[in-house]
Parts: sequence; structure tokens; C-alpha cells
Amino acid sequence: MPRRLLTVPLLLPLCTGLLAQAPVRIGAPTATLAEEFSDIRGIRELRDGRVLVSDYIDQRVVLVDLRTGTVTERLAEGIGPQDVRLAGRLIPMPGDSTLLIDIGNSRLMVLDPIGTPRRVISGDRPGVTGTRGVSADGAFYFAIPGWAEQGNALSNDSVRVVRWHPRTNATQVVAVVQGERMRSDQHTPALTPRIPIVGYASSDGWTVSEEGTLRIVRGGNYTVETRGGSGQAVVGPSNAYQTRAVSRADRVAFVREFNRSSPNSGRGVGGSMGFSPAMSDAEVSAMVRGTEYAERHPMFRPGAVISAPAGRLWVGRPAEAADPVIYDVFDAAGRRVQQVELPAGRRVMTVGRMGVYVAAENADGVQHLERYTVPR
Repeated sequence: MPRRLLTVPLLLPLCTGLLAQAPVRIGAPTATLAEEFSDIRGIRELRDGRVLVSDYIDQRVVLVDLRTGTVTERLAEGIGPQDVRLAGRLIPMPGDSTLLIDIGNSRLMVLDPIGTPRRVISGDRPGVTGTRGVSADGAFYFAIPGWAEQGNALSNDSVRVVRWHPRTNATQVVAVVQGERMRSDQHTPALTPRIPIVGYASSDGWTVSEEGTLRIVRGGNYTVETRGGSGQAVVGPSNAYQTRAVSRADRVAFVREFNRSSPNSGRGVGGSMGFSPAMSDAEVSAMVRGTEYAERHPMFRPGAVISAPAGRLWVGRPAEAADPVIYDVFDAAGRRVQQVELPAGRRVMTVGRMGVYVAAENADGVQHLERYTVPR
């Protein structure tokens, strides 16, 4: 039986002085890799300072040494035990190992400290391919999708976050979060093309540190909730603010990004997951008309919640294409202690001992790996 989850609000005053301060600019990169990527989905900093990089579109995982600029391929496109298709997240594991989400082959792969596959874990368990973190004792943290809960599903698109240990097969519910908002008519036949989720709707974001600390960012009032081994939650103050309205250009961008980044069943080898087919301008317009959207942008991007050393948490705010990118940085108690500004086209992938690792995309859609010093 899962333990009862207790929430103990931490009543902390808003620091108006901090809110008035300008974001700290991150400065020039300390390292930039010449290698070109198409869609970086994961970066894993290793103990020796090298990093693993996964690319969803190029369907590969490489080992990178930013000191020398060398790139060594570890996994290439394929269905074999040393291959990957639609490479996803790279998640730290104990012993300097790494968990790779192999989306196209519907499995997880355990990589050794130089990125060589050593073990395969089936992706059949509902939610496991959405693993967000692995604790020091080897437990996996992921959300159970509502469709898999059947009659036990929660209302209002909420989902259960569980801790699952592969060795014992024990599963424990550790939190409930607001998942992606689904259309109210999602179970009725679609007379026009549409996306099943509501574009730009607010939802919770969450991640897990290597020590097993769960950090949840609540979409309703932009608070950071921290859950350790006791099950109690420490909740920081609200950071709510007025966001901008969703524009026509935003709607088009949402449809294009959803199509580009969402795998499609039956498009891969043997009917497996593969790339969604490219959409014409007319198809994009039809999808824009048929899709439902929130009126305003969320206060943060749920997919940009990043655990950092020393109990810090980086949370990305929505940004327009040509604008600088802002990340809010929170301490272990859920208090915002800093805002960091990155140049336009940047996406923080991970924060490690050696610095902040960023995917930088140019006007042609080509991505490069950059590393920055963590701002003080």
C-alpha cells in the first residue's frame, strides 16, 4: 500500500528585490562543439568530463570530449542490441551508467561509462519509456498514463508518479501531478484533423535528482514542491505572473513542433514507431483550425524542469523565437534565487559539475552543443 503523502507548505515571503532584478546573462560559452546535430534530446555528463549526446532525428548516440572536440559514435540507427531508433532522454544512473530511452524500439538501454549498451529493459510497462530519473538505489521514476489506469484513472487529466524498482518489481505512488490537458471531445470521432492535447495548456513539470529527490513545479500557481525520502513535501512561495496571449503564429508553431517531435505508430521498421510524415502548409492550416488552445501561455515549460547540483532546480520560461531565453533558478526550499538569460535559440539540456550544457539552434535548424560556466 502506498504511503500517505503529506504536504507541508513552507510559508516564505516573496523577495520583491529579486523580482525587480534583471536576469543574469550567462556569458560566452566555454566550449562549443563543431559537430552538427538535428535534434538533441539528451546530454549526460560523465565523471571524466566527457558527455554522451543523443539525437532523435539523426538516430544516434555519441561520446563527446569537449576538450579535444572529438566525437565517437556509440549507437547508430537500427533495431539490434547495439542500435537505437528515435533516440530520447539520457538519464544518469548509479555507477556512472546511463539510461537511454530508445523510443523507436520501445525499450530502455543501460549504457556503461563510455556509452556502450550493456542491458535492455522492455518498454512494455505503461509509462516506463517516460522515465524522468533514476535514484541512487536504482529505482525508476515515471508517470502512469491515464489510459493505462482504466477504471482507476484520476480525474481532470491528473496522473500518478510512481517509483518502480526493476530488481524487486515493487511500485510505489510518490506523487500526483497535472498531466497534459486533453481535449474534452478526445473520445469522439474527429471530423477534421486535430491534436488530442490542448495547445499551451498549463500542466505540472517534474524531475528527480540522482539522490532520489522529487521536484515538482506546479502549473497552477508556479510553486516548486520538493519531496524527499520521508514523503513530506516542502512547498516554496508562488512565482505566478501574467503571461502573454497565444497568437496565430504560436498556434502554427505548436502544430509544427508537435508533428516534428511526436513519433508515429506504424511508420518504423516492422510497423514500429517512426517519424511523423512532413505536413504541407495546407495540412498545417487545417490542423491549426482543428486543434484547441489555451488563451495564454503557461508560466513555464513543463519539459524544461532540470535538476542541478547543490539542490538547485532550473525551470525554463516560454520564449518567442527571436527573444532571449529565461530560466528561473530555485534553491532546495523552492525559493527562486536567480534568473539566467541565454541568447535566443538556446535550450538548457542539463546542468552538471563542469557547467551548463546547452543545445544551440541556428536559423537553418542545425544544432550545436555548447557548455557555459554556471552563473554565480
